Amino acid sequence: MTFLHGLRSGVLGAAIVAASAHAEHFTFKDWEVACDNTRRCEAVGYQKEEAAEPVLLALTRAAGAMAPVEAVFSPYTDDDIKLGALTVRVGRTTMRGLHADVALTPEQVGKLLPLLLNAESAKVSDGKRVWVLSLAGVKAALLKLDDLQGRVGTPTALAMRGNKPADAALAPLPAPQVQLLPAVATRAGDARLLPAIVQGLPHGGCESASDIADSERQNELHRLSSGQVLLVLECNRGAYQSSFELWTANDKAPYAAKRVRLPDAGGQQEAYVMNPAFDHGTLSSFSKGRGIADCNASASWGWTAAGFQLIEASSGQLCRGMPGGYSLREYTATVVRARAR
Repeated sequence: MTFLHGLRSGVLGAAIVAASAHAEHFTFKDWEVACDNTRRCEAVGYQKEEAAEPVLLALTRAAGAMAPVEAVFSPYTDDDIKLGALTVRVGRTTMRGLHADVALTPEQVGKLLPLLLNAESAKVSDGKRVWVLSLAGVKAALLKLDDLQGRVGTPTALAMRGNKPADAALAPLPAPQVQLLPAVATRAGDARLLPAIVQGLPHGGCESASDIADSERQNELHRLSSGQVLLVLECNRGAYQSSFELWTANDKAPYAAKRVRLPDAGGQQEAYVMNPAFDHGTLSSFSKGRGIADCNASASWGWTAAGFQLIEASSGQLCRGMPGGYSLREYTATVVRARAR
């Protein structure tokens, strides 16, 4: 397996949440759907893959019988001219007075959603340019969203309404709480610890030998506590991103370094992070599926008494030319921060 292929597989594969009943991610032609551990769900649709002008429609809905649907159109333009009012034409119906990246009103959402189920595309225009949103896969996407929230056959379903009571829909689940340990400032001598600990690790702290020269590796050391440090070690480098592996160690010999495995949204343990950052007890990772990051995966973890605990995970799996992409949330937690020492 090549490094780039391995990155793509790790980025997009790790983002698929398959081990939790209420945290799922699916793609249906030009649409994708994700639901997190609280049963909050998102659906996003794009233009057809071969289309030149990127555009997306994002739908968000929390769990619960009466939870509303939020909808936002985002047409992409590479100039600095602010888009004016938008018109959206779906089938024979035209909606006017919409705005890019601004949530539709409840009345606009109520008008739009039924139209999406009976058309092949939606044309979005600012009067000068036209973007064509594909509706291929939207029925399956909204049906999956309904299914994961227990709405199928109820009056609040998006794709398949029926006479079941509205309160048959599943209630939201509480987000878990992550209690961070107090952040600890770096000490003057910490820079000397990094090479001293790394030289005692197999393959320089990587699971397999790296082709990056030791002098060129972008390794970092951060303090976790008065006696423990975190090593963030670059092990592979691609055209636009690098993967890093993590170790904890004592700040005095014997360092007793231990490899870190990070929990993902599916309950698995990951051995590496991409393009990481560590700040005030929080570790983050951002993986680009492609150079413009139109498909990507991100996550963050907090340092706790039980080690690193997952705080957030999200991904966008359809690579449709939207710079930065649109990430759908797959996991969330409530963070409780202690005061820094």
